Amino acid sequence: MSFSNILKFEFAKLFKRREFNIVLTLEIVLISIFFIYVSITLYKSPLSELPSAYQLWIGYNNVNYNFIGDIYYLFFLTLPACIAYSDTFLEDRKCNVFNLVITRCDKKLYILSKGIVVFFSGFIVIFLPLFIHQLLCLVVMPLYSPSEVIAGNPVYDKYYLIKIYYKQLHTLNPYLHNMLYIFLDGLFGGVIAFFSYSISFLKNINRYVVIILPTVLFFIQNFLAAASGNANYSLSYYLNVTTSIKDLNYITYWISLAVLIIVGLCIIILSNRLNKDAI
Repeated sequence: MSFSNILKFEFAKLFKRREFNIVLTLEIVLISIFFIYVSITLYKSPLSELPSAYQLWIGYNNVNYNFIGDIYYLFFLTLPACIAYSDTFLEDRKCNVFNLVITRCDKKLYILSKGIVVFFSGFIVIFLPLFIHQLLCLVVMPLYSPSEVIAGNPVYDKYYLIKIYYKQLHTLNPYLHNMLYIFLDGLFGGVIAFFSYSISFLKNINRYVVIILPTVLFFIQNFLAAASGNANYSLSYYLNVTTSIKDLNYITYWISLAVLIIVGLCIIILSNRLNKDAI
C-alpha cells in the first residue's frame, strides 16, 4: 500500500469517526451560541455604539465581551483537538487493527500518515468554528463602525497599536489580522493533537490520559505563568488578539510549539525502538 493510499484511508476514517464529527459539531454550535448571546445584547443599540465585525470576533479582546473569549480559549481549544482523532493509534493497537495494517504497508508510513491526519483533525476542529464565527460577525455587523471614530479606532489609534501584536497587519486590514490568529489557533490545535497522539505510543497508557493530559498541562502552564507574575509566558494569551498583557513575544509561542513537536517525535521514536514487538 502506497503512502497516498494510506493517507486516503486515514482521512476516510477521520471523516467517518463519530468523535470527530460530534466534537466539530459541538464546537460550531457553541461558537454560534456565543455569537447569538452577544448579538442579543447588542440588539437595538445605536449604530454609533455597535462594534465593527472584526471587533466582535470571539478572539478579539473586546472590553465588553472578552470574558466569553477567555472562557472559550481556556476550555474549548485543547480538549476538543485531542478528542477528535488523537487516540486513534491506541484504538488501532487495542483492536489489533495495527497488526493487520502493517502487514500491508510500511509501519513508518502508517505512523507518519496517521500523525498527519491527527494534526489536520486538531487544526480543523479549532480553525473552522473560529472562521465561522468571524463570518457570522460579518453578516450582522458593519465592516467598520462609527463607534471606532467615537471610541478610538484601533486601526488608527497609535497608542492602541503599540500594545497589539502584528500591528502592521492590523493597520493594513484588521480582518486579515483576525485570519492570522485563526490560523495560529488552528496550528496550535494541530500541534496539541499531535502531542496527544504521541502519548498514545507509551506502553500501557490509558485512553483518557491520552486525551486529557495535554489539557491538564495547558492549564498548569497557564497557572504557573500567571502565579509567578510572568503572564507574558502564558500560552493562552498568544491565541487571541489582546492588549492587556505586556511584553508578549511570539517567539515564546513558536518555541512552545516546537518543543511539543520535538517531545512528541522523541516519544514516538523511543517508544517504537523500546517496544518493537508491541508496536
